[in-house]
Amino acid sequence: MPSSGLAGSAGAWVLGTFAAYLLILLGIGLYSSRLMDTVDDYVIGGRSVGPVVTGFSERASEMSGWLTLGVPSDAFGTGVMAFYNGLGMIPADLFAWAGLAKRLRKYTEIVKAVTLPTFFETRLQDDTGLVKGVSAVVLMIFEGGYVGAQIVAAGTLLEVLTGVEPLVGILGGGVIVVGYTMLGGYFAVAWSDYFQGAIILLAFIILPILAFTNYGLPFNDLASVGSSYTSITAGMTGWAAIFGIISYAAIGLGIPGNPHVMVRFMGIDEVKNIRLAALVAQLFMFVAYIGAGFVGLYALVAFGQGGIDDPNNVMPMLTLEFFPGAIAGIILAAALAAMMSSADSQLLVATSAIVEDVYHGYVNPNASQAKLVRYSQLVTLALGAASIAFAYIAKDTPIYTLVLDYAWGGLGAAIGPTLIASLWWKRVTAKGSVASMIVGTATMFLWTQLSALLGVLGLQSAVDASPFLSGLVGVYGLFPAFILSTTTLVVVSLLTRPPEGVNDHFNVFDKPLSALSSTESPTGTPDYVTDGGRDVSPKAVTETDTIRAHVDATDYWDEGDE
Repeated sequence: MPSSGLAGSAGAWVLGTFAAYLLILLGIGLYSSRLMDTVDDYVIGGRSVGPVVTGFSERASEMSGWLTLGVPSDAFGTGVMAFYNGLGMIPADLFAWAGLAKRLRKYTEIVKAVTLPTFFETRLQDDTGLVKGVSAVVLMIFEGGYVGAQIVAAGTLLEVLTGVEPLVGILGGGVIVVGYTMLGGYFAVAWSDYFQGAIILLAFIILPILAFTNYGLPFNDLASVGSSYTSITAGMTGWAAIFGIISYAAIGLGIPGNPHVMVRFMGIDEVKNIRLAALVAQLFMFVAYIGAGFVGLYALVAFGQGGIDDPNNVMPMLTLEFFPGAIAGIILAAALAAMMSSADSQLLVATSAIVEDVYHGYVNPNASQAKLVRYSQLVTLALGAASIAFAYIAKDTPIYTLVLDYAWGGLGAAIGPTLIASLWWKRVTAKGSVASMIVGTATMFLWTQLSALLGVLGLQSAVDASPFLSGLVGVYGLFPAFILSTTTLVVVSLLTRPPEGVNDHFNVFDKPLSALSSTESPTGTPDYVTDGGRDVSPKAVTETDTIRAHVDATDYWDEGDE
């Protein structure tokens, strides 16, 4: 019964709101299915999603349960040091919008790529298929695990709140996520992320404000609980403090390598709208991370150091403390759905890796758009079913360790260096990219098992005796993995032959749109479009070109000459 869960009598509201919310998402999927004509529509929304939805979607697809449960839990355990969660993420996301978004949006359209593996293959001129194959396998492994982890998180939280069996949450949430993603593709994913993100953002604005009206600023109360809670290093000193801060900062290194974030840049409608989308995303991120941190701090003040057995329940408990059942149900249902907002994005990326990169790239290059869309829907269904099964099997696995150490970290180390280099370094090669992906993946896996490996080799005591080595071994694995992956990329690329003709591509997407116009087209439009719009004809680069084309079509000037 719902009353047996943490939410008590509010559990019925949580369940009811959650069910209604999932039905709304399913409706979004049904509506979005009308907008899909090509695989481009399914994978990146036909490059026609506006800046506000794109900005919200970019943040919601990444934050998920890490923001709603993880950051408040971290603040409850470490104090003000938890604000370092934004130390790496905020600058890294700003760099991605400022340094990658515009180039990726233009370049992927120039080479007509709708997935990162296809983009890498074309950009690096790899005729062996190795770059596409390796990157597609990396995406399928890590993104598939990501989907399962998010569904586990949602099912576990639903059990904690309402007392229902985890299978109910896993099956219910999983089926709906798979359903609306399969039906509506990128359109459904982007709009559902926008809907979910707005509710979560409001929750993390209102919760700290309500807590402030009851307790004032929390810092004096925190000092009475323990001095480490007001320390910017959580009481750590020396190498432990340095590597602790590095671990927080290193989380941001994962942004360029996570395709479910990068695909937002590829799907925005116009290049000129990237600035507005970036502003929306950054405001969302700043407010949400600050609010989530304060939720954890106020939970310490409200419940005390030992007042919450499971730190993952910090956000739900504070929500139930300050909101009546109906409103608490809406917020907690949104928190559950926020986890799935990552799952749908990751499911879509894994689908595109199989259908567009493997099937269309290797098996049937001449497949029709209708067939590709149909196969994408079937693969989404199959992957979703596999992820639901994986979620149930792994329901007792620590969720956030699984996400950060394997999915997020693995993608960041394997894909990130190649993506950045492809957009900024003309000298990067296919062999360098493949070597980088292998080294990044292997390092991330090995680093998570490093302590166990040292124990087997009998070296753990020697490491513990050295503050530097002890701190280094405990640092977040993405930090060393990204460094080794990048170093491998640079060294191997310098030792191998670079692709030809890259200067032409770089010269094109560095120019303003007016310089790309072609006099051979009545609308002045080049063969490819670099400032948005679905693949329709005629394509207009500017409003002036459109007006000129209409005037020419009326024979206005010819009539005047008669």
